[in-house]
Amino acid sequence: MTEFISQTFAKIFGDNVVLATILISMVPVIELRGAIPFATNHGFWKSVALTNWQAFGWSLLGSCLIVPLLALLFIPIMKLLKKVKFFNKLANFIENRLKSHAGEIEDSENKTKIFTPLYWKKLLSIFIFVAVPLPFTGVWTGSCLAVFVGLDFWSTCASVISGNIVAGLLITLILQFFPWLNDWLFYIFIALILIIIVVELVRFIIKKQKSKNDNANKN
Repeated sequence: MTEFISQTFAKIFGDNVVLATILISMVPVIELRGAIPFATNHGFWKSVALTNWQAFGWSLLGSCLIVPLLALLFIPIMKLLKKVKFFNKLANFIENRLKSHAGEIEDSENKTKIFTPLYWKKLLSIFIFVAVPLPFTGVWTGSCLAVFVGLDFWSTCASVISGNIVAGLLITLILQFFPWLNDWLFYIFIALILIIIVVELVRFIIKKQKSKNDNANKN
């Protein structure tokens, strides 16, 4: 499988591992936490594989480029999706998932006043959320979540980017001290993504079936 992935990326990027790393780190779910072990894997890139710290730097650059765009565009895009019938369910699904992540830090205000206890609570919560290097806790979800709970543009960027730096450092240090994990970390990360997606699909199907049964019982 490693050889297949290596050949595929070689056809697309050649030996330009830096460009591949930047672009991979911008992909939702994979982001920096998947791009670092990907860029340092000699099975994929042979002699042109990046060092751990090079991979950290380029992955951080690519993933952080997304943050200000999401901070600016998330609300307008959500409003647009809700107006289009075809995408309305998608918008509601995203909103419900963000609500489940928001928990106690969600409030009814559109914007949170800065330097209040609630502001610092939200800022710290978003930072910790992104800093944990797991699938679906990266800059895409973190940025949308920060805007959703009412943080302004600069606060969103500060909390998400700082959390992203910590997540990248944790992964880089793991690879630095345990280099034998390099061949496994990327696959473990992809496996976790697939498991989470399957679990979410099963939950969605069960919820939909339960809703149908409830409607049938009412009728």
